[in-house]
Amino acid sequence: MTTLFWPSDVTRDGFMYGWAQFSSLCVAGVLHADTSKLADAEAILADVIRTERMKALLTSCGIPVILGYCTFPSSVPGITADIQDVKSILARPYRFVHYQRHTASSRRYYAVCNGGPSIAPQGNGVTPMDVWLAHDFTHGRLSSSSSRLQKLVNQDLGQWNTAKVFETAIQQHQSGISGERERTPYGMSYIGISRLWDVLPNPWFDSSGGNKPARQLETRLNVLRFLFSQKSTYQGNDITISCKKYNEYYNSLWVVLNDIIIGVAFRQFLFQNRLILNKVVIDNLEDILAYRIRSLLLWLDSWPAGLKLNTELSRFYSHGFIGLTAQWTKLLSSYLPYLPILNLMVENASLIGMTMTISLFLDLLSLLTAHFYACYLISSTIYQRILVLIGSLWNLFRGKRYNVLRNRTDPWDYDVDQLLLGTILFTLAAHLFPTVVVYYAVFALVRLSLIVLYASGETLLAFMNHFPLFSLMLRIKDPQRLPGDTYLLVKRTSGHGFVTLMSCPLPLTAIFAQYSEASTELSSFPDTERFVAELWHRLVGYYHPIRLGMQILQGQILATFTHTSIHIPSR
Repeated sequence: MTTLFWPSDVTRDGFMYGWAQFSSLCVAGVLHADTSKLADAEAILADVIRTERMKALLTSCGIPVILGYCTFPSSVPGITADIQDVKSILARPYRFVHYQRHTASSRRYYAVCNGGPSIAPQGNGVTPMDVWLAHDFTHGRLSSSSSRLQKLVNQDLGQWNTAKVFETAIQQHQSGISGERERTPYGMSYIGISRLWDVLPNPWFDSSGGNKPARQLETRLNVLRFLFSQKSTYQGNDITISCKKYNEYYNSLWVVLNDIIIGVAFRQFLFQNRLILNKVVIDNLEDILAYRIRSLLLWLDSWPAGLKLNTELSRFYSHGFIGLTAQWTKLLSSYLPYLPILNLMVENASLIGMTMTISLFLDLLSLLTAHFYACYLISSTIYQRILVLIGSLWNLFRGKRYNVLRNRTDPWDYDVDQLLLGTILFTLAAHLFPTVVVYYAVFALVRLSLIVLYASGETLLAFMNHFPLFSLMLRIKDPQRLPGDTYLLVKRTSGHGFVTLMSCPLPLTAIFAQYSEASTELSSFPDTERFVAELWHRLVGYYHPIRLGMQILQGQILATFTHTSIHIPSR
């Protein structure tokens, strides 16, 4: 029995040409020679194969040959051909599997397990290819049906995808039209100018730290360099690689254009409501950032809710932080008249994109809350030092001492004077500890609230810079341009079954794989997707609630996310 992959749109008589392997054959098309001689058909096919346009495809699909001669008793769809085996390479009976030949311009192609899971049965009439091939005794027995599927499809995949290209070349050859000036098969037409990227040099500034506008500008310049550096045509002989590069190019283009569109719309909103926004900022900025925190400090200094804090230490905390806040308020009041200039700067930054506006907002948030960070830094330092002191005195009472060289706690004999001094210090630290914890908890919660805003902004930037927008559009508009797997659709008819090779669209889990895969699997992604996956996992790990909670309990500084160890690919 021979498995015969037959084009569903071929219903005319002529010489079949295609590829033969094992006990399966893939028919690329039917050649109509001027005469009914086999030599004429082979000569036409040989002339087409020798052209430069076709040589690039032979490495992926092999050299096609004349398989036989076919006739159709009727042009009714679904009628199988009567085959005359010219070279005795077909073993009867035949099992027809119909497939659709995709044109180069449609950018549709077949793929197997393209980032998606194995296809399971999908109801009546739908059979997974590995289950269906399990009943094919002509291929011998392999270890598993999945390995059989992978071996067979890897050989036929390039043939299914390039069959239409060979037919187009043969038709042009027979009609006398030269195809040398046509686009390379599965070539990609870009709108970029090949040498325009020279005007976009690498950024000269260092954006690895907290300068988020500079970091965003570097990201945008790298994307523009990628878009402008593309040649007018992608010279590729693999449709899978060609289409992936095509999708990557237009996804980057769509992300940039949508970012600019949203930024221009936001700029229009700022421009129309400039006076109202300035008035709201002037009326509420000092109240939120200065007066409310001062009221909270005064409330803590007056034994709130019966909580008896150490009076002297509480007054030191309260007066010190209130004085720091007052100095910041004076500095803020002196710069409020320049608010229209800041508003104009944000409006102009929105023309670059909404991501630049978000980056400016995050930097402005850091600048406006600098006094909060200073108060948090002071309180956390004192809290951490007193934790270390209490831990050391606890070891003293147990008769132990921390060995720095061996990084362990060893038994130790202390003198009476040492134990007396330790008791005095422990009593002092125990009485001061509740006051230290209360003020530290207040500013730690304020810092944690700001960290949530930073995490939201960073996550929004990551999505807006690397969202698979174009892939989602293809997934909805034309799923065959984004195939994930292949299955066989069996339609029951009178006397026999009509089997068609179908493409299953790429699942959403594969499209968003860079946001869900484990960090140990990042090496399987391409350069750009690996950067997105690494950035996403670093963001999730850095702002994990358990990690932030442990840092607060240990008195560690809650810092914002930095991109120092993540390299932006230049593409």
